[in-house]
Amino acid sequence: MQHWVKGSVALSLLLAGCSTSQVEQDSKPTPALQAIKVPAGLQQPAQPGQFDIPPTSAKASGLDTRAPAMVLATAASSRMEEGDKLSRVWFDRNDYTGDLLPFLQQMLKTQFAEQGVDLLQQDEQGLDFVTGWITRSEEQGFWFWKSSEQTEQARFSIKIDAKPHGRSASMSVTMLEHQYFTPEAALSVSASRRQEVALLNQIIDRIGKEEIIIARANKAKAPDVSLEPGMDKDGNPALITSQPIDVTWSQLEALFGELSLNVTDINRSTFTYYLDYEKPAPGFWSRLWSSDEKPVLPLDNGEYQLVLSRSNEGTSISLRDKAGAHLAAETMLALHEPFVQAIRLARIEL
Repeated sequence: MQHWVKGSVALSLLLAGCSTSQVEQDSKPTPALQAIKVPAGLQQPAQPGQFDIPPTSAKASGLDTRAPAMVLATAASSRMEEGDKLSRVWFDRNDYTGDLLPFLQQMLKTQFAEQGVDLLQQDEQGLDFVTGWITRSEEQGFWFWKSSEQTEQARFSIKIDAKPHGRSASMSVTMLEHQYFTPEAALSVSASRRQEVALLNQIIDRIGKEEIIIARANKAKAPDVSLEPGMDKDGNPALITSQPIDVTWSQLEALFGELSLNVTDINRSTFTYYLDYEKPAPGFWSRLWSSDEKPVLPLDNGEYQLVLSRSNEGTSISLRDKAGAHLAAETMLALHEPFVQAIRLARIEL
């Protein structure tokens, strides 16, 4: 019984002082590992030393444990070259950039104008630029007592290297000068490259946003319609487009969906679509929200043939009845306006 009481008291003292002993244990230096003691008469095991870390009194300080800076080629026209050690990105001409070099030059001017930073051109070709001071500040305080304190500023060189064919160009950023106003903002060995990459990524991001703006504008632009009433090479009434016959054939299925024409069969060798037409009924939601209705063709419900043929102007589109007989000239003329509306809705080029 006496042993049990002593054990309970010891346990209580252990629980009460566990945190203190844990702190003391954590603060103690790690003891050095002792060599293995081998009983007499046994052979000492081999102890290779090629992986041993020699003792040193040096202390690690100022180590940058962050992930390395990476150039992010997020714009559609941008790309990276594997193994490139410079703060550099490549751009390739596409539908959004147009002429590549003027596009990049304009994007640089726009980027720094939006930030209120000077951008000075250093050569006549517009391939070498130097920025003004780009400052970085930190906010202190809160609410009405908030203030901003400048911590550092830097100037950069931006160079564009365009290929002779004009379809590709690289853009590189190099820090020219750095000033800091607080000890925490002093640059380490890798910090200058980190700032170069950060500025380059801002430029790439601005170019990517501009590409999105151009893409949306192109999508919203109404396509040019070249479709006109006319005659095919045999003198029959038809609709004439300037597009080649293969291009016209490949785009018609998108047009049929807007005209409520269902394809039942095709004959590629004669460029003939076999169609079934049923007038669209106005839907409940269309009436409720006053949305645009699909174009209605001046035709009776039933089966028809749409036949393409080559012409001097491009391609003739002839809509015929089930037996393949040409429709009247008045009907083909009345088909022109619904076809034009459907072309614009489908955003195709005919």
